[in-house]
Amino acid sequence: MLLDTSLRREMARNFGGSFTVLFSVVLTLMLIRILGQASEGQANPQDLFLLIGLASLSYLQFILGLALFIAVLMSFSRMHRDSEMVIWSGAGVAPLKFFGTTLRFSAPVILAIALLTLIAWPWANQQNAALRERFEQRSDLSRVAPGQFRQSASGQRVFFIGKGANAQGLARNIFIRDKGNGKETITLAQSAKLQNHDGSRYLMLDSGHRYTHTPGQADYQITGFSQMGIRLSAIAAPPSAASTLPEAARLANTPSREISTLTLAMSHIPAWLGELSWRIGVPISTVLLVFMAIPLSATNPRAGRALQLIMAILIYLTYLNFLNAAQGWIDQGKLSLGAALLILHGTAAFVLIALAFYKGLLTWRRGLQARPSANRLQGPTASH
Repeated sequence: MLLDTSLRREMARNFGGSFTVLFSVVLTLMLIRILGQASEGQANPQDLFLLIGLASLSYLQFILGLALFIAVLMSFSRMHRDSEMVIWSGAGVAPLKFFGTTLRFSAPVILAIALLTLIAWPWANQQNAALRERFEQRSDLSRVAPGQFRQSASGQRVFFIGKGANAQGLARNIFIRDKGNGKETITLAQSAKLQNHDGSRYLMLDSGHRYTHTPGQADYQITGFSQMGIRLSAIAAPPSAASTLPEAARLANTPSREISTLTLAMSHIPAWLGELSWRIGVPISTVLLVFMAIPLSATNPRAGRALQLIMAILIYLTYLNFLNAAQGWIDQGKLSLGAALLILHGTAAFVLIALAFYKGLLTWRRGLQARPSANRLQGPTASH
């Protein structure tokens, strides 16, 4: 049918443009944030693109949902401005036909959002946490970015490297401040290199000086050296506490966002059920918002596209905030999983039906369907 083909083509064009803009903005923000973490020593620069990919995968369902909502809203808004809705209604097209066409176009995107939320979301969070944990287990020196002061994990030692390691593994212009045993030691060296010896990792310093004193006393000791070794850590680190715990205890210490959806569904823990309600609610909210865009598009054509875009983003963010609030209510034991889903999405469905009745997309009697629809679907117009 001509309506189905033209409407789906226009929604596809608007969806592509909206997705490109939203994804570019989100990708830029994530790139800035991850680059800042890498420069501060909180992330491994070698894992930069992998971290960006995982972050993009985590936020992709939100980008798809908002782009789909904007695409449907802008497509029907354009039809209202050009009076196409009145023409189609006068040609005998039932208003419910628009919902069917929108559903057929949105079904693949909604399915992708469901898969991303239920499967890809916990997997991406698991991989992201594993990368950061692996980086935290690295030695203190390997986490230092050239040109920056960095504190060790114990807080007793501060490193500074003027120039990163070259092809031979030598770093230049080393500064180390160490506090321990009631003394403060400052070590300066021209170069340094990591070496393994007797099951431990050592920082071998070349051509430097060592300044030692007791805070509050003038008892400075200055020692020059041609080569000196500082023990950093053991090569074979003991297994982490999380890996030695039983499976049930390990899961209890794992954030709910990293747990698979199947495990959440078989649990009775409030925090896990809250996470499950959020994952189920994301694709459900996408369906309701897409349908809600059809009656919302029948607004004053003089309002302009900018106002409709702002309204679409505000409605989407409001629904998303209610999803997060429902997750918190389940976590606190104020609502059960079924009650939270019914109240939140049932209220959204009621608003959708009320809007559809108000805009003339639904009528009580079939005989009165065509005329009210033609009057309401055109939206507010100026009287002459």
